[in-house]
Amino acid sequence: MSQCPSCGRYTGPHEACPYCGARLTRRASIRAVKIVAVILATVGLAALWFAATRVEVPLVQIGQASATMNMAYVRIEGRCTRAPSYDPEGEYLSFSIEDETGEIRVSAYRAETQQIVEEGRVPAPGDWVEVAGTLRIREDFLSLTINVPEQLTITRAEPVERAIGSITLTDQYLRVRVRGEVESSYEPYNGLTLITVRDESGSIPVAVSEDLVALSGSPLPLLPKGQPVEVVAAVSFYGDTPQLVPASVAGVVPLAQPVLVVAERQIGELTDEDVGQLVVVRGTVTKVDPFSAGVKFTLDDTTGEITVLLWQDVYDGISADARPGVGAEVQVQGEVSEYRGELEVIPNLPDDVWVLAPPSNIAPPTETPQPQENEIEARAIGDVTFADVEQTLRLTGTLGEMETFSAGVKFTLDDSSGAIILLLWQNVYDAIPDAGQLVAGTRVEVVGQIEEYQGNLEIIPEADGIKIEEQR
Repeated sequence: MSQCPSCGRYTGPHEACPYCGARLTRRASIRAVKIVAVILATVGLAALWFAATRVEVPLVQIGQASATMNMAYVRIEGRCTRAPSYDPEGEYLSFSIEDETGEIRVSAYRAETQQIVEEGRVPAPGDWVEVAGTLRIREDFLSLTINVPEQLTITRAEPVERAIGSITLTDQYLRVRVRGEVESSYEPYNGLTLITVRDESGSIPVAVSEDLVALSGSPLPLLPKGQPVEVVAAVSFYGDTPQLVPASVAGVVPLAQPVLVVAERQIGELTDEDVGQLVVVRGTVTKVDPFSAGVKFTLDDTTGEITVLLWQDVYDGISADARPGVGAEVQVQGEVSEYRGELEVIPNLPDDVWVLAPPSNIAPPTETPQPQENEIEARAIGDVTFADVEQTLRLTGTLGEMETFSAGVKFTLDDSSGAIILLLWQNVYDAIPDAGQLVAGTRVEVVGQIEEYQGNLEIIPEADGIKIEEQR
C-alpha cells in the first residue's frame, strides 16, 4: 500500500505514515512470491511424473493404425515373423511383428540398439513381442520406433523335440529341437548360409544370415559334411519349403556323438516302395566296377545283393586305404534309387561308406577264371553292339585326339569299320609304361570290358590291356 489510509498522503516504503503516524499494512515481498511459485511448479511436475509413470501406454492393434495416429506413442503386441536386420556400424536394428490384423516393422537406432543387443533382447522368429514406441505412418509403409529399450519385452517358447520329417506347414513359428547330421552347406548368395541337416525321417535347411552372426558376437562353428549337430530354431518357410531359423549361432551345436540317421535294413527286404528313402545296408563286396562318372560295386548280405553307386566326387572323398574292394565287409548309408529296373543305393557323402573289415580279414571270394589271351575274342569295332556290354573283347584301331576329364582320359578308337570310346581311368593311364606315346594317329591293340554310358559304347582296359603297335 503506497497511500496512508488515515491521512491519505503518500507514504512510500515506510511501514508507518511519516505524517500522522498511522501503521500501514505490509505488502507481500517478491521473494515470497518466488518461493511459492517454485513450490507450485515442483508439485505440478511431480504430479505429471506420477501420472506419466502410472498411466499405461495405450495398446492398439496393428490394423487400427491410421494417418491420424502418426507420431502417436503406442504399444503393440504380436509375433516376430522375420529374422532381424542388423547394421553394427550404423547401430541400426529392425524386425517385423504381426498380429491378426496386420504387420509392422519395428526399428531402433544408436544407443537404443546398443542396449537391446547387449541385454540379449533381440527378437527371433516365433518370439512373442510387446513393444512401445512412436508410430510413423506413410501411405505404403507402417513402422514403429523404439524410444525406451526397457519397453521391449520378448517371450521365447521352450523348444519341442521333433523329427525333421514330421515338420509341416502347420508348424510355422514353432520352436523345435532337431538332431541329425550335416548333409551340405552352401551360400546361395552373399550374406546367407544354408546348412542342410538330415535325420532318419528327412532333411531340412537351416538359414544362418550374416546379421545373425553379427548379433551373436561369435562365428558359425565349422560344420563339415557328416558332422552330427543339434539345432534349436523356429520353423519358417521359403515359399512352400520349410526351413529352420535359429535365434543365434548358439542354436547350432556340433555333437561329439554320432546321430542315427536311419535304421539298418537287410538287402533282401528292399523293394520299389523304398525308392527315395534313406537306408543303411551292410554286406560283402563281390564286384567293383569303375565307370565314366564314378565307381559302383555289388554288395551281398546273403539275403540278396544290390548295387552301390559312388559318384566320382564321393569316391574321391574316400581315402585310398578306405575304399571298398572285393571281399571287404562294408556298411553303406544312402538313398534307394532305381535304374533300368534294378535297385541301387547311392551314398551322398564319403562318410556314408564304412569298410568294417578289409578283404584280408575274411575268406577271399571265389574268383572267376579269367580268359587267356588267346581265348579273348578279337572283333571289328563296327561289329560291337550293346549286346556285348560287360564282355571282354580285343579291338584294334587308330587313336583320335585325347580328351581329359576329372577321373582320367579318353580317346576315339577307329578301325574303319566303326569307332568306339577308349576310356582309361587315371590310375590305369599312369600305370602304362609308354603312356606318352598314346597320341592321335597311334595304332593300338586294346583288351578290355565293353560298357555303355549315356547311349555310347566304351571299352575300358587295365594297364596291361593296351599295346602300342610298332609304326612302320
